[in-house]
Amino acid sequence: MGIQQSIDTYGVPEIYEQDGGLRVRVGDIEGVQTLFAISDEGRPLGVAVFVRSAHERFAVLHLGVDPRLSATPDVNTRVLLKLMHEIRSTARRTRGVDCIELVYKVRHAVRLHG
Repeated sequence: MGIQQSIDTYGVPEIYEQDGGLRVRVGDIEGVQTLFAISDEGRPLGVAVFVRSAHERFAVLHLGVDPRLSATPDVNTRVLLKLMHEIRSTARRTRGVDCIELVYKVRHAVRLHG
């Protein structure tokens, strides 16, 4: 339900190449940001797609982890936590942003403190 709600509200994520790098666009939303989790060997492990949805809020539109990691839940969890940690760090450095909304969870926002 959460993934479908995100797609219905924001659009389908689409990977494309720009200036020699990979980016993700979501519908016609401006300012979409993407974080990729990469292994030490350079293999993609996960991705987070987010946007500043209001002056004070980041909305995490999509989170994804390599399906092969589902066999190792501890690695899967570490990848997701690292992606969310990086989004939180970015939010803290962004003037005016004081919460992060997880679109997959209905009306769930995390306030940033200190």
